[in-house]
Amino acid sequence: MNGVRQLAGILWPSFLVACGMEVLVFALVDPVNAFCGADALRMSRQGIYTAAFFVFWLMAASSSACTALLARPSASEPSGSPLQTPLQ
Repeated sequence: MNGVRQLAGILWPSFLVACGMEVLVFALVDPVNAFCGADALRMSRQGIYTAAFFVFWLMAASSSACTALLARPSASEPSGSPLQTPLQ
């Protein structure tokens, strides 16, 4: 898989997960009433929503990147061989 395609395979699913997390978290939590350090930064409610979305996206992208890294074939495995399970 080329680099751009792999990057898209990491960022797009993590974007969707971040959208879902944003909806779930802020359906239950009002950022103005919850203490999250935004008072010290003087952030508006919309600023908190935006910052939280990018934090969620970064966390989900990190998870997807780790999965992509672990899914790569090892150096000792030939690149054209099909994946074999121990039962084969």
